[in-house]
Formats: sequence, C-alpha cells, structure tokens
Amino acid sequence: MTTTPLTHIVGSGLIGASIGIGLSAEGWRVTISDADPETELLARSIGAGNAPDRTEPDLVIVATPPGVTPDVVSDALNTWPNAVVVDVTSVKGPIAEVAARSGQGHRYVGAHPMAGREVSGAMAAQGDLFRARPWVICAGTAADSAVALVRRVAEALQCDVVFMDALAHDRAVARVSHAPQAAASAVAAALGPLGEDDVALAGQGLRDVTRIAASHPSMWADIARLNKTALVETLDHIVSELDEVRHAEDIGTAMTALIERGRHEVARIPGKHGGAKRDWEAVTVIVPDSPGHLVRLLSDAAAVGVNVEDISIEHSPRQPVGLTTLWVLPQSESELVDALQKGGWVVAGS
Repeated sequence: MTTTPLTHIVGSGLIGASIGIGLSAEGWRVTISDADPETELLARSIGAGNAPDRTEPDLVIVATPPGVTPDVVSDALNTWPNAVVVDVTSVKGPIAEVAARSGQGHRYVGAHPMAGREVSGAMAAQGDLFRARPWVICAGTAADSAVALVRRVAEALQCDVVFMDALAHDRAVARVSHAPQAAASAVAAALGPLGEDDVALAGQGLRDVTRIAASHPSMWADIARLNKTALVETLDHIVSELDEVRHAEDIGTAMTALIERGRHEVARIPGKHGGAKRDWEAVTVIVPDSPGHLVRLLSDAAAVGVNVEDISIEHSPRQPVGLTTLWVLPQSESELVDALQKGGWVVAGS
C-alpha cells in the first residue's frame, strides 16, 4: 500500500477546504491553516484537515487569494525546504517566475483545478468539487518526483489531468474563464437603467448569460492584474466582434455572421463531465408553480428509464406555471413525450 504524503493546505476558502475534504475522504493525512483563525477553525470543523503541528509536510498546497499567492509560495519554499509546493490559483505565469527566482523551481509545481462555484468560503466547500473536471499541471522546471506527487493529488480527487505550459495556460483561461466573467458582468451591469418592471421581462437567455455575474468580486481584481496581458487581448477580440455589428451598414447581416461564428465555436465546448459534446433534444413541459410538481416530473421521467442529461427552468413573475425543459438523448425523446402526456403533463414543445 502506497503511503499518502503528509499534506498541508495554506488557505481554507472554497478551493482549499474542498481539496482538504476530498483528500481526507481518500485517507490522506491533511493539515490546514488560514490567516483568519475563524476561517481555519470552520474548515477543520467540516473535515478539511487537522490543525498543523511541527512536522514538516511532504506537500504544501497554497490555496490563498491570487494577489498574495506569489508571496505565500515564496514563503512556503523557504519555510519547508524539503517539501513540494504547489499553488492552485487561476494564473500561473507570474507565480512560476517567483518560484524560479527563488532558486527552488525544482520543488514548485503550478496547478489549476478548473472548478468553482458562484459562492465562496469554506461553508461552500465540497469534497467532490473537482470530480471529472480538468486539473491543469504546469510543470515548468519542477523535478519529475514533484510533478508526480501533484498528479497524485489530482487523481485522488478524480480529476482529468492536463499538462500545459504556464503562459499557454494563462492565455487559454483568459478566453475560457476570465473574459467570460467580464462579459457576463457587463451584460448584467447594462440592466442598471431598467426599472423593476423592465427587469421582470427577463427570460432564460438573460439568466444563462449572467449566471456567473453573481460571483463574488473580491478575487477578480487580483486575477485581472496577474493575467492583464492575456485578458486585455481577449477583451479586445470581443470588443472588435461587437464593433463589427455596431458599425455595420447592415446590422442584420453582421449579427447573423457573429451568431454563426459563435455557433461554430460553441460546438467545440466539451459536454457533460468533460466528455465529447453530444446532441440532446429538448422536451419542454408546463409545470405548476407549487410544491412537489418538479419532483413528480423527474420521477415520471425516471420511471420509463429516461436519463435527464440537463434541466432548465423558466418562470416569469406572477405566473402560476413555469416551463421546465428536460434535455435528453435523441433516442429517448419520443418515449419521454409519450410517457409524460399519458401521465397528464402538458408538453409545450419537443
């Protein structure tokens, strides 16, 4: 049986606490600390790790806010001269540079688990937060043994390991994570001039586009500063696309072209659990806005052996019903529609 490394986590917010819960559940020996004693106590109380002692860890996972991560990584390399140090913040290049300047780059590994939530803090932590999600490893100049140890962490948390160069990673996340946050927040901020009755007209499209606009803003200033070059390059691209529509002689043609480009690229986004994207069919059902009906709908779908791949709910204010769309595999659509109609449901579209 392989001995699990003594692992110390610095930072007990959402990511640090989730890693601690996940590794502890797998039998790893985990300690956890935080600059805020109350946050540290909360993380320990939910099973994210034990209080640190004087024993030097084999592995130190830095899960602090991005703005302080370079300093914390440097401090960890000095404090524990025999430990492998890995950070899990979403920007890798600047931190790799700090580690390289320390002369201890062989003990430092950059990592980025591509998972999160719109809520933050240890109370939102989940041990399965990273399951089937990409875990990027930026090995840099790290020793093979250090990289292998960090890979063990990702595999223990059931992640899909992806190896990338640090700067290539930063360019990629600017497009798939950082700029989408800015765009979603900009669309949400554009609601400012509207009154409450106007905002009440919002449909599912607005909710989908602005979902991540509810993210806590505290860490985004640090992320933007650390990844400024790649983020600005991506925002320039988005702005130029919108400018083409805004200044087009025929705005309809320009809008169509933009949507077509978007359709082509969105088809490349992986599907559920990071697998190949699959075509699903939508079955939209009218559901009364009262307790128990949504549960019954899902139970009726399960009763005929149809797996619901995804679900969306649209409910306008002051309406006694909502529209619930069940996304299923094409071969299951007709069977589900027949079963639901026989069960008394009104199928609004399929």
